[in-house]
Amino acid sequence: MKSANRARSVRPLVTIASGVGLLVVAAVLVSDPPAAWEEALFRAFNDLPHNVEAGLWVLQQMGSAIVLPFVAFVLWRMTRRWQPPVALVATGFLLGWLGAKVIKAWVGRGRPGAIMDDVILGFDVPIAEVGFPSGHAVLAFTLVAAFFPYLGRRGRVAAVAVAVLVAMTRVYVGAHLPLDVIGGAGFGVAIGTLVTFVSGAPSHPDRIVASPTIAESTGLNGR
Repeated sequence: MKSANRARSVRPLVTIASGVGLLVVAAVLVSDPPAAWEEALFRAFNDLPHNVEAGLWVLQQMGSAIVLPFVAFVLWRMTRRWQPPVALVATGFLLGWLGAKVIKAWVGRGRPGAIMDDVILGFDVPIAEVGFPSGHAVLAFTLVAAFFPYLGRRGRVAAVAVAVLVAMTRVYVGAHLPLDVIGGAGFGVAIGTLVTFVSGAPSHPDRIVASPTIAESTGLNGR
């Protein structure tokens, strides 16, 4: 029993370290101009037809800071505890938003439209700012990791799928290069796991007390 408890307490720390490690590896691989493989991967997404861009704009808002108050309320409804939503908002802002700003300034690689030719830019996509890591990817994966302990299997699959789509869409609209979203994903996983660690998230879904409506709609009790 002691060894099982120790493993459960160590697991979040391993996940945090892995997320930070992915961020660091991506940052080391960043180059300007981008490597041939990264440019080819970017072109594979960015050169796709852009007739579905309007619908994908809505999806991208899942990686925008404007959703933080809403998802914090949903997290409170699911857990009936104040610690998880407060930790999510505070950590998401202090580490996610401010931390990404610091990393962006340190890495200093520009957006695709500023360092590459023939980039197809989506609606309201900046080209004058630095791009690594992707703030949308950071927040999307922060939310996934923060909600992960409170979701059932179907909810977890859906949450990861949404976060991946947000990251892919940022490449598709020409806002970021692949390493930008990969590094952002790693950073987001680390932040979201830290949220669950400091707020005392349960290690098993059976220990969760949640609104039946919320649980059913999110797949909380899915096995």
